Amino acid sequence: MNAIPSQLDECTSYATLQERMRSQGIVLIGCDCNGRITHCPQAGDDWLSDLFCESPYFRTVLRRIIEQWELESDPGETEAWPGCWLSPMPLVNRRRRSGYSVAIILTEPFLDSEHLHAMCQSARLDTTLTMRWLRELPPAGETDVPRLATLVRYIHQDQRQLNSEQSAVESVGQQLAESYEEINLLYTIIQSMTEVDNPERFVSIACEELLQTLPYAWIGIMLTEEHIAFEGLSGRLIVTGNPGQPVETLQGLATELLGKAEPDAPMVLEPGRRREHGRYAPLGNTVLVHPMTREGKVFGLLIAGDKQGPDTVISSVDMKLLGATGSHAGIFFENAALYDDLNSMFMGTVEALTAAIDAKDRYTCGHSQRVAHLSARLARAIGLGEATVKRLHIAGMVHDVGKIGVPERVLCKPGRLTDDEFAWIRRHPEMGYHILKDIPQLQDVLPGVLHHHERWDGNGYPHGLSGEGIDLFGRIIALADSFDAMSSNRTYRSAMSRDKVLEEIMNCAGTQFDPDLVPVFVKLDFSQFDRMVNEHRAADDGRETTEAA
Repeated sequence: MNAIPSQLDECTSYATLQERMRSQGIVLIGCDCNGRITHCPQAGDDWLSDLFCESPYFRTVLRRIIEQWELESDPGETEAWPGCWLSPMPLVNRRRRSGYSVAIILTEPFLDSEHLHAMCQSARLDTTLTMRWLRELPPAGETDVPRLATLVRYIHQDQRQLNSEQSAVESVGQQLAESYEEINLLYTIIQSMTEVDNPERFVSIACEELLQTLPYAWIGIMLTEEHIAFEGLSGRLIVTGNPGQPVETLQGLATELLGKAEPDAPMVLEPGRRREHGRYAPLGNTVLVHPMTREGKVFGLLIAGDKQGPDTVISSVDMKLLGATGSHAGIFFENAALYDDLNSMFMGTVEALTAAIDAKDRYTCGHSQRVAHLSARLARAIGLGEATVKRLHIAGMVHDVGKIGVPERVLCKPGRLTDDEFAWIRRHPEMGYHILKDIPQLQDVLPGVLHHHERWDGNGYPHGLSGEGIDLFGRIIALADSFDAMSSNRTYRSAMSRDKVLEEIMNCAGTQFDPDLVPVFVKLDFSQFDRMVNEHRAADDGRETTEAA
C-alpha cells in the first residue's frame, strides 16, 4: 500500500503525522472514496496498525462506513463497534472528495468487544497478547472521543497546510533555480554576442553553455548554406559533447531536418519510443530540434541530442532555454552578417588606399600588401592574439598612406635624393597619421603608421624614438618594411638575394631593429611572401604591356 492521499504531498510528512498519532494510541490511515486503504504503516512495523490494516474484517466495515460518509456533507465520528471510533478527515481535490484520512480512536469497551477477537483472528494476531498491549496503552475514555477527534482534525489540517506551504516554497525554489539557469545561460550568450567577428567562437560558447545547463549528451548548431558570410560554418554541423556517433552521420540527418524545419516549430524526436522516428536513432533516444529563424525564415537549427537522466521526456524548460538561445543566435548572426558587410567595405577602402599609393610608384607595387602579410606573420609568431594580428595586418596595409602627399617626382626619382627630396620622404609617416587620425576604426593602428621608420638606437624619424619607447606596431612594421624593400627592385637599386637580406636584418639587430624580434623574424616561412612577389610582378608586367599598347 504505497499510494499516498492526494492532499498529502510527501510520504515522510504523512508518516510523521502517523507516528505522532500513534504515540497517543491513535491509528491514522488513508483511504480512497471506495473504502480501499491507500496508506498505512508497513505490515509488521506496528501491531496496532496491523490489527486494523491487515484485517479483512475491519476493511469490510470501513467500506460500509465510508459509503455512509459519502452521503454526508460533513461526516463526523462514527462508532464501528463498541469502543472503536472512526474520525473522518475528508481530502478535497478541486472541490471534490478524493479520499479520507481516518483516525481510529479506541476506548475501554473495545477491550471486551467480541469484535476484537474477530479482528485478531482476521489479522492473524494473538488475542491474549493483543489485549494485554491494548490495556497498556491505555484506551481513551468515552467522553474523550469528541475532544481527541477535534484535536486530531486540527493537527491534520495544520499538517496539510504545512505541506501545501512547503510545496509552494519548493515550487518557487524550483522556478528560481530554472530562472537562474536561464539568466546565467542568456547572460553568457549575450556577453559572447559582442564577438561578431568570430561567429565560430560564439557557436562554441552557446553550445557549451547549453550542454552545461541542460541534461543532454550533446548540443549542435547548423546553419543553412545560404549564409555565405560564414564560410566556415554554413552547411556544417558544429557539435559539443559526446554524441557517440561520427559527426558526418549526424550532419546528414541534421541536413535532412533543416530541410523540413518550419519557423517557430520545434521538433521532438523520440527514436527510443516511436517507430516512425527510428531513422533518427543516431541522434539519441530523445532529441529536441529548435529552428533558428529571422524575419520568418529558418536559417539554422539548434539540436539537443540524447536527453540524459531518469526523465527523458522533453520538458518546457528544455524548450524555453533552447528557444531563447535560438532567438539570441538569430540576432547575433544577423549582426555578424552586417559586421561582415561593413568589414568588407572597410577593407575595400583600405585596399583602395594602398592601390592609390602603388599607382604612384610602379616599383612599390604590392609593397603594402606584402608588409601587411609579414607584419601579421611576425605578430602571430611572437604570440600576439588573433585580434591583434588582424589589426597589425591593417596597420601594414596603410603604413605608407602618407606617400600620397609625396610628389611623384620624388617617389619615382631614379637617382640619389637631395636633402630637400629626402625631407619629403621623411614626412610621409606624419602625413599618413594626419590622413587617418580622424577615422575611429583606425585609432589603434596609428602608432604603426607614425613610427615604422623609428630605429631601435634612436636615429630614426619622425621623432627619434628609441628602444621600447617605439610602439610595438612600429617595431614590427619596421622589420617587415625593410625586408620587403631590400627584397624588391627599386629605382635606385636591384633586389638583394634572400641570404643577403636576412644577413642584413641580423646585422641591424639592436641598432635599427628590435633585437628580440629579429631572431623570430628570420625564421619565418617566406613561401607565401615569395608567391605574392611573383603575383605582383606579373600584375605589374601586365600593366606595363597594357600601357605600352
